[in-house]
Formats: sequence, C-alpha cells, structure tokens
Amino acid sequence: MRMREVKANICLRFHIRLHERVVALLFAVILLPQIAYATYYVHLKDGRLSVFPSTSISGVVEQDDSISFIALDGVEYSYLRSEIESIDEQLNKTMPKFLTYKFDNKHNYQITVDVEGFIGIDYIHIDVGAIGKRLTPSFTLSDSLAHVFVDGVEQQSGVTRMRFDEPKNYLVGYDGDQVLMPVGDGSYAMRPYGKEYKLNIYFLTDYCPVPRIDINTLDGVNISSKEYYVDAEIIIDGGGIYPSMTDSVKIKGRGNTSWSSDPLAKNPYRLKFNKKVKPLGLTKGKNWVLLANNQYGSMLTNAIGMKAASLIGTVAANHIIPVDLYVNGVYKGNYNLTEKVGLAGNSVDLANEDMAALLELDTYYDELEGQKFMSDPQNIPVNVKYPEFGEDSTAVSLENISARFNAFVRAVNNEEDIADHVNIDALARYLMLNELICNKEIFHPKSTYCYYENVLEDSSKLIFGPVWDLDWAFGYNTMPSSYFEYKIEYDYFNTNSSAGQYEFVRKLGNNEKVSQRMYELWKDFIGDGLDELCEFCLDYYYYAKPSLEKSVTAFPDSISYSTQSTRAVRWLRKRANYIYNRICEEHWLLGDVNGDGIMSVLDITVLIDYLLNEQNDATMQLHGDINKDGFVNIKDITTLIDMLLTGT
Repeated sequence: MRMREVKANICLRFHIRLHERVVALLFAVILLPQIAYATYYVHLKDGRLSVFPSTSISGVVEQDDSISFIALDGVEYSYLRSEIESIDEQLNKTMPKFLTYKFDNKHNYQITVDVEGFIGIDYIHIDVGAIGKRLTPSFTLSDSLAHVFVDGVEQQSGVTRMRFDEPKNYLVGYDGDQVLMPVGDGSYAMRPYGKEYKLNIYFLTDYCPVPRIDINTLDGVNISSKEYYVDAEIIIDGGGIYPSMTDSVKIKGRGNTSWSSDPLAKNPYRLKFNKKVKPLGLTKGKNWVLLANNQYGSMLTNAIGMKAASLIGTVAANHIIPVDLYVNGVYKGNYNLTEKVGLAGNSVDLANEDMAALLELDTYYDELEGQKFMSDPQNIPVNVKYPEFGEDSTAVSLENISARFNAFVRAVNNEEDIADHVNIDALARYLMLNELICNKEIFHPKSTYCYYENVLEDSSKLIFGPVWDLDWAFGYNTMPSSYFEYKIEYDYFNTNSSAGQYEFVRKLGNNEKVSQRMYELWKDFIGDGLDELCEFCLDYYYYAKPSLEKSVTAFPDSISYSTQSTRAVRWLRKRANYIYNRICEEHWLLGDVNGDGIMSVLDITVLIDYLLNEQNDATMQLHGDINKDGFVNIKDITTLIDMLLTGT
C-alpha cells in the first residue's frame, strides 16, 4: 500500500473516533441535567452558609417545617424553614480572599529579608530564603470578619506556625460557613467553606549556595593581631538568597582558645564598619563577628545552639548564617557571620543606653583595671563591657555597678528572694537554654552576659543574656567525636562542684521562682519548639553541606557532619525529655493530667479522651498514671474521681 493511502486510512479512522467521542459528549451533556443532583447552597438568616455538593448527598427530604440533606453515609443535616433565607443552586454570596501573604523577620528568626507572595486566582507563589522550613506567615484579608483555615484548623496571621516542606491548601471563609465533605472511611462531615488557594513555596536554601565573603586587606597584610585593626575591603555575595554588598571595613582577630597567631590558621575575626550596615540583610549594626568554629566537629554547634536560644526566647539571640570565607584570595573555610554581643541595634537594643551597663562574667577577667571587679561575696570575675569609662560619657560608675551586682549575689548566696534584683523570666530562659544544650561554660563562669537597662534606677533589674560561645556544649568533653554523644542524662544544676561560682549557678537554677518559670517554659517548648529545633539540625546541615564538605577538605576535621546532624536530633530529643520528665516530677501536681496547674473535672475528661482514642503520648503516660501502678487505665479515672470528691 502506498504511503499516501496509509495516511488517508489513518486520518479516516481518526475522524471516525473523533466523531464518536463528540456524539458521546453531546449525549452526556443532554442527559446530565436529568441524572445529576445540583449543589445546594443553603443561605441562613443569620448570615451563615451551608453547602451540600451532589457528590456528598444521596437525596433531599422536604417537610412542611423543615428540609433535610442526606449524606452518603446516612447522616441527616436538617434545617427549619424558619431559619432559612434561601436555597439556591448557585452561590449568591461574595466570598473573602487574600489581599497579602508574606513571611517577615519579625515573626521568623531565620528570615533576614521580608518576602511577599504573589497571589493568583486560586494560588499563592512565594520564594523564601530561610534556613528551616517551619515558618509563621502574615496575611491580610478582604474582610476583617473572614477566617483562614488549613486542613480545618484556623490560622492566625503572625501567630500560627507550621512546617512548609509539603504543599499547603488554604481556605478563606466566614465563621459558620460549612460544606459537607468526605472525611475518610466512608464518613462525611461539615467542614469550613470558602475560597481555596494552593500555596506554592520555593525554598531558595534547597538550591542556592551559602554566601561568599571576600576580605581583601590593604596591601595584602596579614591579620595577625587581636589588638589592632587592619583596613580592608569586604565583598559579600549573598548566594542568591541574601542581599550582596561591598564596603570598607576594619578587621582584627578575636577569641581566646580559638585564636592562633598563625595568620594561615582558621581564625575567628571581628569586623567593624564606619557606619551601621546590614550584611546579609541582618539588623543594622557596626560590629560583627566571623566565627571560625575551628574545634573539631563544632561547625554545627553554634547554629543549633542559637536556634534553640531563639525558640526558648532568650534575650537578643544571635543569628547564625553559614558563609565561605576568603581572605586575600585564600580560602579560609566555613564560617558563621553573626552579631557581636553589645548594647546596639543588632544585639541588645535599648531605647536609651545612657545609664545602662553590659557585664560579662568571665574567668579570663581581661579588661583593664577600672573596667572590672570581683564580686563580694563569691569572687565572681566581672568585666564591664559597657560603658567604657575612659570613652563613654555616662553618670554610671564602676562603684554603682558593683554595688548593684553584689546585692544580687548576696541575695543568691543567702537564698533570699531574688525577684527584686533580677528579671526572673529572662534568667529562667537563659538557664533553660544552657541546661538543654549542657553548656557548662557558665559555671566557670565564661562568656556569661547580663545587663542593666538603668544602673541608677532601683527598679531596673539584672537581665541575663544574650547567650554566647556554645561550642563547648552538647556533651563536648575535649574529644573530637564527643558532640551529641555524652551527658544526655546529666543533672545540670546538681552534678557540678559545690565550690565558688559553681555553687552560685547551682543556686540560681534551684531557686524556687526560677525553677517554677523554667517548668512553665518547658511545657510550652517540649512539643512544637523541640520539633522545630530537631528539624533545624537537618535543614541547616543540608543547606550548608557543600560548604561544610569543602571546609573539612581544606581544614581536616575528621567528622561526618551528615552523621552528626542526625545524632544531634537524637541527642536533643533524649536530653529534652530527660529534663522535662525530671522537672515535671518536681513540679507537676498529682491529678493535674492536662498540666494547667490544678486538679479538676477537666482532667477526668482529658484522661477519658486519652483512653478512648488509644493515644501514645509520653506526657499522658507519665501524668495519667494517677495510682502509680505503671499503667494508664480505668483505675486511674476512678482514683482521680475519688481524689476530687475527697479533696485529697
């Protein structure tokens, strides 16, 4: 058969099949009104709307005074005719919609530059430069009375936090508007109804490299001193995530045990700009730090520790951004750009610093005479970081500061009420963070910061924070592979020596008011907070992975950071639960099943719900065992009822 005839036969068969399909489609369209149910929009007089799609109902039953819609599972949804405004087969109501949708750094510690999404007809697209995928979105709606839902759960702008590693479907609607939907296992239920949006989120950290920082010193001189600055040019390439910049800068060495006089070593540095700048989009400031993390196995520790600090809510938690550093064209390895602790906009930001004082409790005790003192009692070494009495104009004196601090130490030493001397909430958060990561530095003490907003005002209390220097934590005991292996079940406040400064920190941790506040903070943290911290361990590693591997090659580290990131998750979960269970045993009232601080009928309800749903919750297993027989069962309910009836 000739090729032309073959083609003709193919075309003929194609047209026959096309004709058959068109006829079938027309037939279906003609029959559709006869065989399909309509979608019913029930508009109620109180403004609510109930929607019954044809795919969810088997029929409609009309009576003189009511109308019922029968779900496919047989459940009836009935309405009195007196409460119905109208029943239509089309929606006669304007539905609310998103006007704006964004992620901002006000509610998201790991975002340095606010990002706003593009809102389409039924979708939202947004590119996010965030290390970590648990975020808090902010949004505005076309109607202040509208609500936003994800999977039936209401979302609050700037409040609700969730992980965005999987697609999210948003629904914008009014309170009380519902639609009948399948909910699994052949069942149907009423769910919120409204305009639907699919969120398309693109995490730049999944694809972009870490930023690159080039520092070129004047005439190529080496950075060999911690005392003297060297003039340089700094070039920051944001890697497609963060803003880039070029500027002049002064640079010098920093650190104690981490510093080496060898200019080729992986040394930490301090940066000082002539004016306030926003490197990588961070809050404006003149002073910044490049952390080298040059201890074996330490390139994740400060990032994880500072993330924990932000989640726990310590004062002015530093941001940690991984970067590749080059000095005079020579690769120096993976570093962290972070804020320098100080009274400044990018650290402890005070409205007025005139009467403020920033202290560092540190055994190095390396400030000049007249800029430091030993506490009386306890001989705690205190460096006054601000004010610098020879430079800053201030009415505050060293005597003012030492008198205030000594009064605090005496109250701690004598086990008196310390609430008049120190901010209990800030202290509890500070100690909670250090206990979680097992940072024993503060017992020496080393790198322990605290400040007064106004030394001369009696009502101004000592505030602990920011936290700093976290690479001697997480079970570290001088062995390269020891991070995230040891000290999981370590009683932080009661295992250390009882001498000197150790006793001082021990008494702080065991103070009744501080301990009670830590207990309250742990109840909030042990769920979503701990989950986010563990997620961050992996998210940070995967973002920084190419940089970490390159750094390990240039500066041998002998650590698998892939292994360490997963080990960190296990260590943190085990340690957090160890601390939480111990502190709950100390503070949790027997019979207080839900942890609200009282024993009530509500605890019986929670316990019954737990047993009926056969949940597997460690907290309930611990506190639902009222009769202490090792099991949570009906006996605990009867025991709890007896306790409530007898008041015991």
